[in-house]
Amino acid sequence: MKAQIVGINPTGNFINVFFKLTDGKSAHTFTGKQYRNYAIWKQFKVGDWVEGLNWRDEKKRLIDADSPAYLVS
Repeated sequence: MKAQIVGINPTGNFINVFFKLTDGKSAHTFTGKQYRNYAIWKQFKVGDWVEGLNWRDEKKRLIDADSPAYLVS
């Protein structure tokens, strides 16, 4: 799945990443510096397009932070 990062909000021990999907809907995920998946997410910034996203819970619009996300041009 492909999406654009529209927001990154550090709150306490967590970092919330917000997305706009190609279908126009929104989604989000959580990570933190203490988690191994942080290595995936620390490279991205607001405005980046990423691909390789998978749902953790589609009803809650939650992206799996362990998705093999990568930057697309």
